[in-house]
Amino acid sequence: MLEAFYATERGSLEDAIINGGFDLHPDLVWIDLIAPSQEEEQWVLDAYKQNLPTLKSLEDISSSARFYRDDDGILHISTYFLTKNKNFQVDAETDDDSSILATVQTVAFILHKQHLFTLRGEKLVAFRAFRARARRNDYEIDYKDPTWVLLGLLEAKLDELADILEDVHKDLEKYSTEVLNNRHREQILDLDDMITRLAQLEDMLGKAQLCLIDLRRVLTFLSRPRALGSHIYDADIRELSEDVRSLVEHDAFLFQKVRFLLDTTSGFINTEQNDTIRRFSILPSMLAPPMLVASIYGMNTDVLPFARGTTSFIMVGIILLAFFIGPLAYFRWKKWI
Repeated sequence: MLEAFYATERGSLEDAIINGGFDLHPDLVWIDLIAPSQEEEQWVLDAYKQNLPTLKSLEDISSSARFYRDDDGILHISTYFLTKNKNFQVDAETDDDSSILATVQTVAFILHKQHLFTLRGEKLVAFRAFRARARRNDYEIDYKDPTWVLLGLLEAKLDELADILEDVHKDLEKYSTEVLNNRHREQILDLDDMITRLAQLEDMLGKAQLCLIDLRRVLTFLSRPRALGSHIYDADIRELSEDVRSLVEHDAFLFQKVRFLLDTTSGFINTEQNDTIRRFSILPSMLAPPMLVASIYGMNTDVLPFARGTTSFIMVGIILLAFFIGPLAYFRWKKWI
């Protein structure tokens, strides 16, 4: 899929209708390619003389070659975007992506003086949010400069990460209530399922941290004097860097909270297992005295009291019951059961 945008007189972005390579005119500011076909890649090559990397090469690119400016002065940036799975299912029984809470994918940015090319494997929420914002242009930014489009997409990525961390924080608050509420935990909550949910949140926080650290590296690269060729972007880059720093700290706090809940839930599971084992170990102790009495009366001897007679069975039953109730009362007094 290939989508393109041009800047209006007031600087906002509008969609351009692309039916073929002949529609890729020089006035287009942003050309967005989503899993493009070979034909669409050829359109870009014919119109702008720009070779595009393959989607596979984006995943295999080394960290040292993720941000650079080539000999023609064209800026190349590859960065990670995190997206939540809308079809996520906690108890998915299949091997498809329905059991994946969030995925990370690489997006390539190629910045010319007059054009910005983006290449990605699938649709992303951050891109859709930026397009809506750029169409309204509430901040009156001149998107005729493709650098502002690049910075706007990075800001949309940061906003999406902030929303994801906020959702994780809400989930953790709910899970904390479920785990720490004794009545709910003992009667309703499935602790094994809670362990799974917390592990999934920890995985998402790890991916969010990866994206934040990667974004911080991108902004550090863009803040270099000759990266963008102008100082008019410095204030926005500094502001984004401060936001990234605060989100990294918030992500670390959420990590600690997840670890606390994981440790607490694991502790409750161990406590339940110990209680179960203790009950099973107490049961033989309660049955041992009655079994001893029954085994003695089972011997062929006439010297034992109540060994013979019409009421012997009743009397021995009462003795057995007393030897059973006595340990039971003692264990309950000690609160062992």
